[in-house]
Amino acid sequence: MKLALISSTLLTLAACGGGARSTAVANTGGATAPAGLRAIDWANRTYEVGEGSFTVVNGEAAFAFDEDGNEVAGDYQPTDPDAFVERGYFTVQPPVFGDVTGDGVEEALIVSVYNGGGTGQFDGVDAYGLRDGQPVVIGHLPGGDRGDGGLYDIKVEGGAVVVERMMSGPEDGACCPSKLQVERWAWQGGAFVEDEAARTMIDMPKE
Repeated sequence: MKLALISSTLLTLAACGGGARSTAVANTGGATAPAGLRAIDWANRTYEVGEGSFTVVNGEAAFAFDEDGNEVAGDYQPTDPDAFVERGYFTVQPPVFGDVTGDGVEEALIVSVYNGGGTGQFDGVDAYGLRDGQPVVIGHLPGGDRGDGGLYDIKVEGGAVVVERMMSGPEDGACCPSKLQVERWAWQGGAFVEDEAARTMIDMPKE
């Protein structure tokens, strides 16, 4: 199932389009998700990503940097109408559920996208499990920036995470990659490890 485009509301904050996409909830057979994991409102909560903290509403958080480089609210308007304000956003997509650790219990995979202003849209995947009834990140899958390794789709298949990654060819622009790199990532020793021998390259589907 192909991932959907980021909300147009947030795309207006960036200088150009592209970037990661959202996926619908996917349930793979065999394992069951803890009731607490499925009950979490993933689209309305606070995420700690790197050194940043983002509280999303309906999966989206907008922010800006004022004339002095200070982070301010997304709806900030400078008193000087000619002042430059850098605007950015952070989004999360609906979870993909699946047993990726092989313990018979599903985890939640959350794709997030960060834009700090400009055209870059940096995505990645965090895998969440429950610890003492609270969701915690147990692993991470790398993403990229649009056609430079950005995520097109993820799914759980046979206990592995299958990633379709956007790859730009020599003649492609960052907004319009022509290829997808298909990868399989398995849980080994407490982390995701890619089976690099299983990589394949396919053409980007026509939309």
